[in-house]
Amino acid sequence: MAGQTSEFASGMRRRPAALVIVAIVATSIVYALIASPRPSSGLASGDPVCDVARDVQVCSHQLKGMASLPVVDPPVDGSLAGMTAMWREGITCFDVDGSLTSDGSMLATHPRRFADATGGKMPDEVTLRQAREAGAADDAFPTLDDLIAHFASLVNTEPPDFRPPAWRGTDSFARRSASGSSGSRHRSRRRRRAAPELTGPVLCLDLKGEALAPQHATRLAALATSLGIAGRVLVYVYDGGDGDAVLAEINEKHPNVAVGLGRRDENAQHWDVTALPMKGIAALVPSAGFDGGWYAKAVLTGVHVINWVVDDEAAMRTSLLNGVSGFITNEPGRMLRALRDTQRWCERK
Repeated sequence: MAGQTSEFASGMRRRPAALVIVAIVATSIVYALIASPRPSSGLASGDPVCDVARDVQVCSHQLKGMASLPVVDPPVDGSLAGMTAMWREGITCFDVDGSLTSDGSMLATHPRRFADATGGKMPDEVTLRQAREAGAADDAFPTLDDLIAHFASLVNTEPPDFRPPAWRGTDSFARRSASGSSGSRHRSRRRRRAAPELTGPVLCLDLKGEALAPQHATRLAALATSLGIAGRVLVYVYDGGDGDAVLAEINEKHPNVAVGLGRRDENAQHWDVTALPMKGIAALVPSAGFDGGWYAKAVLTGVHVINWVVDDEAAMRTSLLNGVSGFITNEPGRMLRALRDTQRWCERK
C-alpha cells in the first residue's frame, strides 16, 4: 500500500510537467498556423475562383506598366522591347490600339497617349515624320506593322520562360474561325460555366478612327496571315455601324483572323447581351463594369470573354468569378504576381 501511495504521489508530481509540455506544443502549433505564408493576393476564396485562375491569361494593355515587371532595367512603355520582356515573364496576350497618321502610317498607340507625348497633337493631324519630331519616339511608338511582325517573331522563335497553365502553343482562335461557328468547350464550374480558355499567344487589335477603315483593317489581317499568326490575332470593334462592315469584310477576305465585339458598360445599349450580333464573332471584349449577370450571359454565348481594365486584386477576383478567358491590365507584372499567388493557393487546396 505504501508503494502504491508513493507511485501515485510521483505521478502527481509529473503531471504538471506534462501539462506544461502539452501547452508549449499547442502554443507552437497555433503560432505556426498564424505565421505560415499566405498568398499575398488574398484572392483564393473558393473553387469558382480556382477553376478560372488555372486557365486565365493576363493581357497587357497598350504595352504599359513596364515598371511593374520584375526586371532590373524596365523597357519604356509601348516598346517592342517591353513586349519581349513581358513575353519572357509569361505574359503572351497583348491588347494594342492602332492610330493612323495623316500620311497613312499606322502607329501602335491610343490617340490620348500619343497626345500626351506630343503636346496635344492627334495622330491624324501629323505625318509620321512630324510625329517623331514632336516626341512620339520610334521605340515607345512603333508602327503597328512592326509590332505585328515582332509578335510573330516571338511566337515563332521564342517560347516564353513561364508559360500560362493553359498555354499549349495552339492558336486560340484558329479552330473556331476555320469551323465558322462559335461552338466551344466550356470548363466546368461549381457555380456556372466559364468562357473558353486562351490556349496560346493572342494579339488583340483595337483600331481607332480611320484606322478601322476596311482597307487598313484587312491589310493588317493579310499581314498577320502572311506571318503565320492569323489564328492568334483578334480585331474588335465597339459600336456597330461601319465597324460591323469591317468585321464582315475581314470574315470574308481573311476568315482565319478572328473578329470580336468590344462593349462598354456606360453605353446602355451594350447591356443587352441577347441583342449582340454574334454571327462570325470569336470574342467579346467588355469593360469590367458589367455585373455578374451580364457576364453569365456573355459566357453562355460560347465565345472568349476578355475584359478590361483590371488593375487591382479586387477587380481580378471579380473577373475570375465572372468566368473570363483573360483580363486586360495596365499593371501586367503586379497582376501576374497576384494571379500566380492565387494559382499556388489553389494547388495547395
